[in-house]
Amino acid sequence: MKRIAPLFLTVCVFAACSQTKQVAVEPAPAYQPAPQSTPVKLPTVVPPKLAEVQDAVKRVFKDAAVVDANYNPNFLAGDFNGDSSQDIAVIVRPAPDKLDKMNEEFPAWLLRDPRATRRVPLRVEKDDVLLAVIHGYGANDWRDPEATQTFLLKNVVGSDLRVQTGKDFFNAHSGKKLPRPQGDLIGETLRGTQGYIYYAAASYSWYDPNNFKEQPQQPRMVHQPRTVRAHAQAQPKAPVIEMITAEELKAKVAGNQPVTIIDVRSSAGFAASSTTIKGSIHFKVRKLKSRLFFPPLKDLPKDREIVTYCACPKDESSIAAAQVLQANGGFKRVKVLQGGWHEWLKAGGPVEPKTKG
Repeated sequence: MKRIAPLFLTVCVFAACSQTKQVAVEPAPAYQPAPQSTPVKLPTVVPPKLAEVQDAVKRVFKDAAVVDANYNPNFLAGDFNGDSSQDIAVIVRPAPDKLDKMNEEFPAWLLRDPRATRRVPLRVEKDDVLLAVIHGYGANDWRDPEATQTFLLKNVVGSDLRVQTGKDFFNAHSGKKLPRPQGDLIGETLRGTQGYIYYAAASYSWYDPNNFKEQPQQPRMVHQPRTVRAHAQAQPKAPVIEMITAEELKAKVAGNQPVTIIDVRSSAGFAASSTTIKGSIHFKVRKLKSRLFFPPLKDLPKDREIVTYCACPKDESSIAAAQVLQANGGFKRVKVLQGGWHEWLKAGGPVEPKTKG
């Protein structure tokens, strides 16, 4: 009996060691927690300041419109056209004695009435309270000097203006017949009705939850309606605008081919740049029609090749200028530089110090 205890102890120790070794060599489980991925940093959206908003209004309207101080808030920031750039919506009114500038023939903005059931000629009246939506462009969004694409909206300024995302809008109105907005909406109370201003089919519309009828989809357009509006009655069918690439234009310039290049960048964009495409002339789009009666445009042969360019996101200003040259100037060989000024710089096209036409 005295010799059994040590043997029993030895067996126990051996078993314990064996179990310990088994645990040590046991294979790792097939599942291993994945390392945490680095969180994506979203760009910081800096809240707008009144001075910045006033600068943006002046960039587009010059001295023709001012921020209306009678509303609080009187500006909102959001992505109102769904292009991932921050836009600014500002309540404005015509400046005293500047109504003629608000109604000039070729304004730098698109005047619209989102609540109108059909397209009719519009004018800005002296007592109008308007909502100007300035679309963002480039790295600085609506603060960018090139951010000039603007919708000026009549009859939609109410109270309690606020920004609502598309997701929140759909969740709040589940089960109802809804529009298909692109980007954020602007909610407000207008004439006793809770409704929304939204962007779709290249324009802004009004959504009344109580009596909404889905509108047929229209062709997608950006700044082209400005020219279509000006010439639709005289020309039911707008002339086709051809495009030319930066490389093609470079070859023409290098070969000294007879081509007239017209720079129609916005005043702010032109002022912010120290150079222009070599040999080009700068004109404001809204003054281009009147400049057709003076040199050098007056003296150009009608079969002269002309190329227009701007710095707009969709070549809007250069397309508008090309349409004016074709429709009012009678020029037969007008093209638009695809991608405009930014594409020309990327392609390494020749530039020279700017001279204003």
